[in-house]
Amino acid sequence: MTSNTITTAGLADPTADLTAARARNEDVWHRSSRLLYTGQIDEFVGHWCEDASYEAALPVPGLPAVITGHEALHAAFSGLVAGARSIAVHDVRFHQTDDPDVAIIEERMVAELADGSGYENRFIIRVTFRDGRIADMLEYYGQFAHQDLLRRLGFGS
Repeated sequence: MTSNTITTAGLADPTADLTAARARNEDVWHRSSRLLYTGQIDEFVGHWCEDASYEAALPVPGLPAVITGHEALHAAFSGLVAGARSIAVHDVRFHQTDDPDVAIIEERMVAELADGSGYENRFIIRVTFRDGRIADMLEYYGQFAHQDLLRRLGFGS
C-alpha cells in the first residue's frame, strides 16, 4: 500500500527565510533612504547594484522613464536632492512579498524646495533586491505633482 501523506520534515521553514529576507531588505531600504534624504548620494548609490535600474511607472517629461547604472542614478537623484532644503518621508509601510527578493513600499514624501515652495506626494514602490542591494525599482507616484516638481527643479517643460 502506498501513502499519499506529504511531510515537510527536514525541509527549511519558508517563513524563517521570509523573515530574514524582510529584515535584510527593510534594513537596506531604510539605510539607503536616509542617505538619499540627507544628500549623501555617493553612499546612497552604493546601496544599488552596478546594473540597477529605476523605472517610473508614470513617466513625466524631463526625465527618462528608465534610468540604469550608477552614473545615471547618481545624476538623477543628485538633481532631486540639490533642489530641496529638506526631504522627509512619512507613513512608510514595508511589505515583504512571498518572493524573498521583492518588496512593496508605501510612503508619503514631503519636501521643502530651495525656492521655498513645498512638495508632497504618495509613492508605491516595487523594489527588487539582489545580494543585499537594490537591483530594480518601479515607482508609482502622483503624476501631476511629480511633473510639477520636475518643472520647478528645471527638468520639465
